Amino acid sequence: MRLVREKIFRKVEESLEGIDEARPTLGDEVKLSAVRHMLASMVVTLGRGSGSTFYRAGFDIGIYKAERHGVKGLEEALRYIHDSLKRTRLGLVEEAESREDGSIEIVMTESATAAGYSVNEKLCYFQAGYMAGVLRAATGDRWQVREVECVAEGYDACRFIAQRRG
Repeated sequence: MRLVREKIFRKVEESLEGIDEARPTLGDEVKLSAVRHMLASMVVTLGRGSGSTFYRAGFDIGIYKAERHGVKGLEEALRYIHDSLKRTRLGLVEEAESREDGSIEIVMTESATAAGYSVNEKLCYFQAGYMAGVLRAATGDRWQVREVECVAEGYDACRFIAQRRG
């Protein structure tokens, strides 16, 4: 799986190196409405339990990116998550705090997958998986990241709990 993941993600990165020539007018930008329609179509195709598929996709990309950028340690991982989600416009990490039980609470606003939705369910599976992948690659530990509150459920922010799993 690792070799397949790396090969595919390298091809993606190679395809983006000359994107300004390939897309001289549109460049590296795409409208959120187009992304949301693609995601909604994937949910229809994959079925209601598709959240785990989006989580795994985020996880794989998180591992790949953190390894590629040499992210090491918990603090660096949290900074990388903050910076990369902002850079890619997938969301803004407002805070990441350690809790007494050893878990980390991560608060994200402006989620690309949930902001503006009112569907009474969590939608940020990809971001949760991405965070878990970055944390795994940076610390060597297994992590589970769960979204416990989502703006699509009516909350003011998306809140995630990251817990080490060994």
